[in-house]
Amino acid sequence: MIPHSLKLSSGSDLLLSIKEYSNSSNIYGFVCGVVGNLSKVTIQCPNNKTVKIFEGNLEIISLNGSFDKGIAHIHISFSDENCNVFGGHLEEGCLVKKGAEVLLTSFDKNIKDVGELGINGLNKRVKIYILNNCPWSKRAVRLLNASDIKFDLELIESDKQFEALNLISNQNTFPQIFLDDNFYGGYDRLFENYKKDSLKSLK
Repeated sequence: MIPHSLKLSSGSDLLLSIKEYSNSSNIYGFVCGVVGNLSKVTIQCPNNKTVKIFEGNLEIISLNGSFDKGIAHIHISFSDENCNVFGGHLEEGCLVKKGAEVLLTSFDKNIKDVGELGINGLNKRVKIYILNNCPWSKRAVRLLNASDIKFDLELIESDKQFEALNLISNQNTFPQIFLDDNFYGGYDRLFENYKKDSLKSLK
């Protein structure tokens, strides 16, 4: 792993700076940390195409995500002067106020999607669609693993993926679980079945 420290001056576009640096350096990796403040934040909320804009003296709380040679998927959380906290998908148009330092880590892109293999790497009856950082999705995955249920996993990261899944399940909440290619339910049904038969019916 190779660390990279970006020092951004007033008026710099936070997302654009990360994109341009990763593209010019031809690197892949993750955002590891940030310190700084912003005069303007532009974000998109999950599953909502509307862009929200905040202006003022805004402090960055966290910044995390990935970048790949000019392409970036990054989440931000920040607070206003009254300590109200907001967050969402970082969009271009997020401007540094006084200054910001961003820590990036790059490494060779050699990713194996263990979730797609599931337990033991075999074909399974169960497929689960999840959202990143969704607590119910994480609980469902832990419950399936603890019950030794073989499953395929897919992370929904874009509106296009969500819309395609919604056409099949007609559901807006996550996780979304399918059994034998039929919509099964979410975490609540999974937990109810766990209490009944330890999910033996899913094996």
